[in-house]
Amino acid sequence: MYTNFNSNGNFDGLVRRIQGLGLMRQVQFIKHAPIETVEEGLHASQIHTADSVSSIILKSGDKYFGVIRSNEFIIDMMKLKQILGVTRLGLLSPDELCNRLGFRVGAVGIYHPAIRFYMDESLLDKKSLYAGTGDKCYDIVASSDVIQKISGAKLFNCAIKMKRKSKRILTGDTPSKDGRLHLGHYLGSLKDRVELQKTYDTYILIANLHAYANYYDKSEQINEAAYNVFLDNLAVGIDPDEATIYLESGIPETFELYTFFLTMVKHNRVMRNPSVKEETSYKKLDPSMGFVCYPILQSADILGFDADLVPVGEDQMPVIEQVREIARDFNSAYQLSSGEKVFNVPKGKIGKVARLVGTDGDGKMSKSKGNCIYLSDDEQTVKQQVMSMYTDPNRIRATDPGKVEGNPVFIYHDAFNSNKDEVADLKERYKAGKVGDVEVKEKLFVVINNFLKPIRERRKYYEDRPKETIEILIEGTNRARKVVQEVTARFKEAVNLDGVISKS
Repeated sequence: MYTNFNSNGNFDGLVRRIQGLGLMRQVQFIKHAPIETVEEGLHASQIHTADSVSSIILKSGDKYFGVIRSNEFIIDMMKLKQILGVTRLGLLSPDELCNRLGFRVGAVGIYHPAIRFYMDESLLDKKSLYAGTGDKCYDIVASSDVIQKISGAKLFNCAIKMKRKSKRILTGDTPSKDGRLHLGHYLGSLKDRVELQKTYDTYILIANLHAYANYYDKSEQINEAAYNVFLDNLAVGIDPDEATIYLESGIPETFELYTFFLTMVKHNRVMRNPSVKEETSYKKLDPSMGFVCYPILQSADILGFDADLVPVGEDQMPVIEQVREIARDFNSAYQLSSGEKVFNVPKGKIGKVARLVGTDGDGKMSKSKGNCIYLSDDEQTVKQQVMSMYTDPNRIRATDPGKVEGNPVFIYHDAFNSNKDEVADLKERYKAGKVGDVEVKEKLFVVINNFLKPIRERRKYYEDRPKETIEILIEGTNRARKVVQEVTARFKEAVNLDGVISKS
């Protein structure tokens, strides 16, 4: 009967095993197009991840071990070594997996006479499971207890569940200067965070360790700045029950990824990054190595969360492209024994207003240039900033026709004034020389001040409750670390950092 499958030796051995145990009636064989990875197999058979298992083959000395676990889980390798009673444990190379054991990467089966199998006990809660056969064209469906009988597996408990409620966002801020965020930050990424937090699994990074790249000797200033960044995120409407805000320094696993990524990226590639070159130039920096390599640390921050989407300002898009390069290069060099990719390749998302011009009309709004309106500015400060804004330099009198395009006052009206009829009327009269700069600015002040009022109120709420507010950050950091630990465990599994290269 099984010879009709015309498959390989491992597959034939699996079928003989099932026949010998008298389980043929309890097993369903599923045929599909040839697949190269577990993901392809799941897609081909329209199988949900939670209902499928994959086998990982490991080696210690001359002994082979197979681990059967749900595709929702990764393995705690240190705990597994304790269960197996071994000190050295590593993944097989694709060559050894294929040539010595006869399996194909991405199509490892649940039975082999030379392998001692272990099965995650959480699988017993499943009524039926899809499992690999060792052949690229077939899977089997059976109850969890039948899968255990076929594999001859002992039960174990050292799997870690990977929790993903939806696609994931990772974004954040580096606490520079006093840490306060401005309207440019809001349009560049904060607005997206608030809108997307209800539909995405959102993580917001306070990148305090990035700040040391320029100010390594100013720890107290950085701590204060980090707290202001935290308050401004809460103030604009980030809900701690919907999104996770965390502190970069509370995730040590990030630096395991960072250290490895440093070995991958060439020095010339780092120096070509436009974000690094531009900031070095306009800040007139003699940059530290930490500053030059900050896109690599940023890559570790992002890839450690399996982020799907990264909302950023326009100036940060070159950094996102470097993150994507690192993810692709790593996935080309390494993969899990199941055939799964280690890192997700994220996409960047620019806000509707990609780059907000400064109040002086010179480039983008920037703390270093002092041309900002901060989210925490009081009413009087906002009025001073708005009324001193640059407009059309060639317009001397209110009766002179004025230029609207590129005019900072109208750029802000377009970005913040929801009364589009009013904006259109002001533009028409301005071009015709029928309205003065003062009236245009006064109307803009009202718009921006009304926009900032609820932000100021929310900020004050959290400022007045420091104990409650700090607890949000502590809980968020602990929650975030668990996610990065899961990804780091997968990274170590692929690179075999917890094992040793074995030679037969």
